[in-house]
Amino acid sequence: MPNLWRLAMLAALAVPVVLVLHDVPILAIEPSDASAPLAAEVRGLLAGLASETRTVRMAAEKRLIELGAPALPLLPAPDLLPSVSVREAVRRIRREIEQTQARESVLASRVTLVGGAALVEILADITKQTGNRLDGESLNDDLLRQPVKLTCSATPFWRALDDLVGQLGLRYEYDAAARGLKLLPATANRRDAAAVAAYAGAFRIEAPPAERVQRMAAIRGGGLVRRDLVRVTLNVTAEPRLRPLFLQFAAGDVTVRSQNKADLPPFTPEASYDLALGEGAGPSRIQLDYLIPEATDVATIAVAGKLQCTTAAGNDLIRFAEVNKLNNLREVNIARRRGGVTVTLTRAQIAALTPGKNELRVQTVVNYDAGGPAFESHRTWILHNEVYLEDSAGKRVRLNGGSQTAQQGDGGVAIEYRFVNLPDPLPEYSFIYVAPTMIIDVPIEFEIQSLPVKARP
Repeated sequence: MPNLWRLAMLAALAVPVVLVLHDVPILAIEPSDASAPLAAEVRGLLAGLASETRTVRMAAEKRLIELGAPALPLLPAPDLLPSVSVREAVRRIRREIEQTQARESVLASRVTLVGGAALVEILADITKQTGNRLDGESLNDDLLRQPVKLTCSATPFWRALDDLVGQLGLRYEYDAAARGLKLLPATANRRDAAAVAAYAGAFRIEAPPAERVQRMAAIRGGGLVRRDLVRVTLNVTAEPRLRPLFLQFAAGDVTVRSQNKADLPPFTPEASYDLALGEGAGPSRIQLDYLIPEATDVATIAVAGKLQCTTAAGNDLIRFAEVNKLNNLREVNIARRRGGVTVTLTRAQIAALTPGKNELRVQTVVNYDAGGPAFESHRTWILHNEVYLEDSAGKRVRLNGGSQTAQQGDGGVAIEYRFVNLPDPLPEYSFIYVAPTMIIDVPIEFEIQSLPVKARP
């Protein structure tokens, strides 16, 4: 009998989401008859952009921006518009909507549940609502069938998930292969059982008990005196659907206070940190030391911080149609711009591998408006953007021959993608590049109260 979790997940993921749920757009809206009124309105507003009356043009532009993401597929490519003024207006509108989409995509996703559903249904529902994949395959079928009393209304994802696993005695771990969270039975003697969690939008900050570290410091005139430290560990985790790139903060951005409100100075007050986050590959660990002033009781401490996470946001699908016709042309240079990214298809090459099998190599250059040393040092994430081929029937061919970097430049990278074992003759393939449209700095502000401090073993 198939695992209940698999059946529920297939059912949930097979149904396209056609609404924006709370703060976060979940999936693209599929074309339907329901979009006909919107298409008619967009056509009328595009005509308004060409009006000789300035107030009409401004009103049309404002309304198109208000329509937001559903209007994007209905906007023509600016290059196809004969009027220069309309072309520039459509570019402005597209850019404004894409930037709004990107900003909204890094907000906390939210969960609404009605108590009484089986756990397997709850996991599928949360996955569908938030875009965060929850894997219950490791749980037994009796537990998956168990009704869950949890009820929540527009509750942030991390808080809802912690309430769920707390109620059922479960835990979760990041699954890199699935880019999601695997639910597991909780173990009795886990080291982080006493951890304290805080929530900051789409981020969860967890702190296990701090450690008191014994230390001897030299004093003026010679000799040693005991000057202990408190070692604070923070585990910062983004929602699995996000692509966090790196975390930036200074030592002074994270403050620690004793229970009697005494500030503990950082051991290295001038330090600054720039940590790669592995695109959300589980919790990112931060460890900081603070000096304990004399006669200060630190049985518990309060930790507050302001971090900044650079995140790739606002995925958009960029299509290059009929790449077969570009075979072996020396210079193609077809550019598509979405938000703050430009993807250029520079060349497509088709070659026979074996009788009846072809390979297709697609060369691209991807440039982001963001640049500079910080971007340069962490730009390998660009290599992980999704690409695939799509035939006229909508059937996809995933990247199966790997990729290689041809050259690199500030804010971008040139990549060749290789698709192998394609049929002969080659169908009319489109090359699809799925790109985050913006690189956004997301503030993370958190506060943890009454964190216990234990002597270091």
